[in-house]
Amino acid sequence: MLEVRPRLRTLEPDTGNRLYQTLLESTLAIPFKIDWASQKYSYIGPQIADLLGWSPESWETVNDWAERIHPDEREQTVSRCVELCLAGVDHEAEYRALTSDNRFVWVREVVHVLCDEQGQTTALIGFTFDITEQKKSEQLRAELEAQKLSNARLQERLRLTHDLHDGLGGELVHMIASVEQGSEALTRPQVLSMLKLIRNDLRQSIDNNASAQVRVPATPQEWLAPLRRRFNDLFEALGIRCDWQFPQSWSQPPNALQYLALTRLIEEALTNVIKHSQARHVRLSLRQPQAQELLLEIEDDGVGFDVQAVEASGLGVGMRSMAVRIARVGGLLGIESSPGRTALTARVVLGAED
Repeated sequence: MLEVRPRLRTLEPDTGNRLYQTLLESTLAIPFKIDWASQKYSYIGPQIADLLGWSPESWETVNDWAERIHPDEREQTVSRCVELCLAGVDHEAEYRALTSDNRFVWVREVVHVLCDEQGQTTALIGFTFDITEQKKSEQLRAELEAQKLSNARLQERLRLTHDLHDGLGGELVHMIASVEQGSEALTRPQVLSMLKLIRNDLRQSIDNNASAQVRVPATPQEWLAPLRRRFNDLFEALGIRCDWQFPQSWSQPPNALQYLALTRLIEEALTNVIKHSQARHVRLSLRQPQAQELLLEIEDDGVGFDVQAVEASGLGVGMRSMAVRIARVGGLLGIESSPGRTALTARVVLGAED
């Protein structure tokens, strides 16, 4: 049920030629000719006995042909064939044909429509080929692809379970222990920090399992453009000047997980600048000091904070979350801060496995 080629008129071959008939009957396909007016086979090759088990005498009319098409394909195949024959259009069809021992085999029928000078259909000539082995191969390939897809989905589920257990699960256990063993009630900022860490770990798990569908931007500019649009509007409203520095092309691009982790890092770092820093100037720099290394620096001139004091107070959950995220993709995160300057530096080895 494939190719369609219009042919309004054609000359009928000389089927009385013995050489012509010998050539037809030496093929592995079944040659045939149907008289359109009577709907009867005026010729069918002896190959039908070998391919389908039927004798040429048992194949008299087009009804014999239609009744031996598998029920699932019969109506569509017959209707399409009649429509194209009336239009004088050559065509092909694939369907399952019944054998004399009640089996079904796949065949492909190639039909050439003969027309008179007025374009009216007079006869059909063509060949029927056995394509059972081809169909078996196609079915096997389809089954293998389905199995491959099923295995990939199972691996995704296992990976998600692993990430939730080792990441989110571990953090929850740590938080529960901190609450149970702590001598003082948690403050609101501490609770909020814990909730943010859970959110960030959940994002990490989602990113890890979505990475197979993620396309890494072709250039650093393509990567940072949406982030610039989003944050520049906020910075402009707050009177903050922001400089974005990046190369025009990759020496070597990050992999999907590294791209996602660094994007999350930029989003969180710039959000913190807006919320807490009171900065007037922010600089984001993306460089590749070496082909297999990516260096991200985010610096602001805000009020700063005491890094060690924040970590000791239990409010540094967000910093720890960022560091863990970068470490999982083969990187190292450093944070320095003092009044007038806070600098975040992420150094990632490109191509490293998470």
